[in-house]
Amino acid sequence: MGKQKILIVDDSEINRALLAEILEEQYEITEAENGSEAISLLSKRRSDFSLLLLDIIMPDMNGFELCTSIRQFSSVPIIFLSCY
Repeated sequence: MGKQKILIVDDSEINRALLAEILEEQYEITEAENGSEAISLLSKRRSDFSLLLLDIIMPDMNGFELCTSIRQFSSVPIIFLSCY
């Protein structure tokens, strides 16, 4: 059995890289830099992901809006992230 897959959604490339580096030994990581990209990935591969790590503050669609959109077609667990 392969590694479980995590989708990291964050507009900060540094944050995505840091999270990926921490998690990549135990999980297969996919990254999205905004809500639109995340929705596209999830709509095509919705059963692939075991977890979604989601930034709250993003420019085109904030994390809460993205969560609402995702819940219309997926029940993947979501952990919200925020760094100030």
